Amino acid sequence: MTGMEKVSMRLAQRLKTEEMPYSVGTLAHGIEIFLFNLVSLVAICLGSLFLNLFKEVIFFFAFFYFFRTITGGVHLRSPWTCLLATLVLMLAGGFLIKHFPILSAPYAQLFILAVSGLSFGVNYRHAPAAHTYAPDKPAIQRRNRLMILMMILIGCTISIILVGYTYQLSMTYTFAILLQSVLLMPSSFRLLARLEKTI
Repeated sequence: MTGMEKVSMRLAQRLKTEEMPYSVGTLAHGIEIFLFNLVSLVAICLGSLFLNLFKEVIFFFAFFYFFRTITGGVHLRSPWTCLLATLVLMLAGGFLIKHFPILSAPYAQLFILAVSGLSFGVNYRHAPAAHTYAPDKPAIQRRNRLMILMMILIGCTISIILVGYTYQLSMTYTFAILLQSVLLMPSSFRLLARLEKTI
């Protein structure tokens, strides 16, 4: 049992009452997920502050996380490896956004349209991805797919309209949905499975 699991179990035992419909194990698991997400957020904030990328990383993370909670995607088995991978991806995304060349409005709009079109296709075909916490009811999956596709269309339209005013925010949205889409592709699942076998 890891340190976080022990802390979560102790907290769950203290919080559990007779009236609660959840077992101590279920509560402990929920607390562990909350604590892990909190540690991840703190690590991302500290890493982005250290690299002077705070604004870029936070917006990138917010867009990415919003889409990923609806669609799911590739997951690592170890929470600490997942934390490290998330930290690297978010910092790399922030760095890319900060240093991405400024394109003229028509080229930026074409770029946003192309990435959004690609992301729409990937999400149409593969979202939502099957994972532990995703509902497996077909009606909910269809609803989530429709929701994500509508969000991509609306976000793409807003980003294209506002690219002349908020260039960096438009590009942040574009790169966030690109990363979210890449992590939905079956090739990402296969690559990660191979990597986890070799590590």
